[in-house]
Amino acid sequence: MKLVVNYGNEAFSVPGALLERVSDMSELELAVLLNMCADPALRAEAHEAPAVIAERMGRELSEVEAAVNTLRGMGFVSTSRTARRTAMPKRAVTISAEKQDEPFVDTQQRVAVMPISMPEYSGEQIASMIDKTPMYKVIIDEVQKVCGTMFTPTEVSRVLSLADYLKLDFEHILMLFTYCRSRGKTSVQYAVKTAYTLYNQGIDTKAAFEEYVKKSEQFDSVAGKVRTIFGMGERAFTAKEKEAIASWCRADIPTELIEQAYEITVNNTGKAAISYASKILAKWSEKGYRTLADVQAAEAEYRREKEEAGSSFKTDEFFEAALRRGREKMGE
Repeated sequence: MKLVVNYGNEAFSVPGALLERVSDMSELELAVLLNMCADPALRAEAHEAPAVIAERMGRELSEVEAAVNTLRGMGFVSTSRTARRTAMPKRAVTISAEKQDEPFVDTQQRVAVMPISMPEYSGEQIASMIDKTPMYKVIIDEVQKVCGTMFTPTEVSRVLSLADYLKLDFEHILMLFTYCRSRGKTSVQYAVKTAYTLYNQGIDTKAAFEEYVKKSEQFDSVAGKVRTIFGMGERAFTAKEKEAIASWCRADIPTELIEQAYEITVNNTGKAAISYASKILAKWSEKGYRTLADVQAAEAEYRREKEEAGSSFKTDEFFEAALRRGREKMGE
């Protein structure tokens, strides 16, 4: 018995490299590529293609444009195969104040927005570049050691684009690949996509990358503690949960307060809800409570005031009072 592909009356070709890289692509990126492979008209009208695909798929134009740019970076789409030898102009990226300090936990989940297609260097160009700039060979050799493999010509081209095109220095590139390896990612495609993603968010120097890594490691540390405290196991965090944890990192919330907020959350709601705990922590931070002792002192003061007023004290009343204003702001 064998499988037979039912092509019907129509068929279209896809790049052979797709099989090797499909795991690195998002669902939207794959769908956009298939649309472009199937419809020659889309390839003929590059400027109109994203809008047409967005309408077909019911997606935002910005999402499709970002997917097309990512496909350019992956080498599946190009408008010119001539390598640019000048520094890439940065694209203006608007990031809300709330998001500016948030480290990207998994850059593969974010779209690498590239202003123009990634350059592709021929074998002759690579040889000439290395001859003129011997450090390029050092970069390739050292990065191959980090990845534990010999690069293909395409992979060499992509690594060199980081130095020649993005103008990242040697230490920055080495740190980038080392960081990706520490996260279990050793493919050149993943590291290069990460580099372009971060570059477009202003992380284009060694110092900026070091700060990014520091914040990412802080997030991972806090996220690991949250998993243990809230008994989450291996379940992936939701977007809102990631935002909450990132806000705890920015505010440098100590673990003891997260544990206390968890206890109150379960006692008041009967479930381990990160969103509820986040409201508690935000209120404590607003009131200037930095340690468990601060919270306990405030609780004791609240108890004293209730007793002096002649009414009984209930622990949940204290925390409900602490949360009331936050709920009113959120319209609950």
